Amino acid sequence: MHYFGLTLFPWFEGKLYVQYQDTIIALVAVILAYFLVVVARDPIKNLDMLKAIIVSAFIASIFSILIIWKIDFLSLGAPAKKLQTITEGILGLIFVSALIWLYPKKYLN
Repeated sequence: MHYFGLTLFPWFEGKLYVQYQDTIIALVAVILAYFLVVVARDPIKNLDMLKAIIVSAFIASIFSILIIWKIDFLSLGAPAKKLQTITEGILGLIFVSALIWLYPKKYLN
């Protein structure tokens, strides 16, 4: 979401763009996408990497949701960031759910 929505199309909603933070998040998103492509080529061979992707995405989603309770976006002057953070957390959990659902059933532990 960060890479697509903020790096490729930063003009879409300029209030959501924070230069350094979003650049780092976009870089991490690109790296996780690369890992996902590697895993998709041979999921059985790369089960450990798939587990790492699932855990990483789950932690990031939970972290996004926790930020909503801990950060006062209005006092930071970025009320639009709250909706962005909620969306990222929910989409992250959907992504994790899809990865778990698509996980090779024969190798579920």
